[in-house]
Order: sequence, then C-alpha cells, then structure tokens
Amino acid sequence: MMKKNFKETSKTGAIAWLLQRISAVILFILLIYHFVYYHFISAGNYLWDKVVAKMQSPWFNLLQFIFLVTALYHGLNGIWMISEDYIHNKFRRMFIFGLILMVGLALFFIGVLTIIKISSLKLGV
Repeated sequence: MMKKNFKETSKTGAIAWLLQRISAVILFILLIYHFVYYHFISAGNYLWDKVVAKMQSPWFNLLQFIFLVTALYHGLNGIWMISEDYIHNKFRRMFIFGLILMVGLALFFIGVLTIIKISSLKLGV
C-alpha cells in the first residue's frame, strides 16, 4: 500500500480539480465551434488565404488566444496533477513543476507569436 504524506502536496487540490473541469468544458465548446465552422459551414474548403483573411478579425484572434491559454493550462495542469500523485520526492516534484512551467511559457510565447504573425500577414503579398 502506498504511503503518501498529503501535507507535502499542493494545498490547492480542490481548486486545481475544479479549474481542470472548467478548462475541459471551454476546450470542448471551442473544439465544437472549430469543427462545425471549418468542416461543415465552410464545406472543408478552407485554403491558406481564407484562413489568413479570417485571422484579420480581432474576435477570431481572441478565440485563438483563449484556446491557446485554455489548452496549455488544461494539459500542463493535468501533467502536474499526475506528477503530484506519483512523485513523492519533494525535489523531484519541484523539478517537474519548473520543467512544466518552462515548457508552458515557451509554448505560450510561440503560440502568441504565431497568432500575431499570421494576423499581421497581408493578403496578395
């Protein structure tokens, strides 16, 4: 039987659990919107110039940003919650946390730069 000292783990477990469920619902709604819009409304005929034209809208970029933040939070928080369950050494948990944080910040930075770069492209150039 596994012994676990719960005093050494996160004290925000209930909040992390709730935010994980909320982010899952947001991701599901955004995924359904993406799937219906791109595969049914546009009849699957979305070429690069149409995508770039769509990304000129600030609302579209806001949805992309929300999707990026929510997906990163949901995925990385899930990895952190699993690591808290199975890694009992405090140093190893903090190392994993630092690694998750660095990967998350790098992916966030790359994602934001991609949204900005594509939304600033001019059509026909």
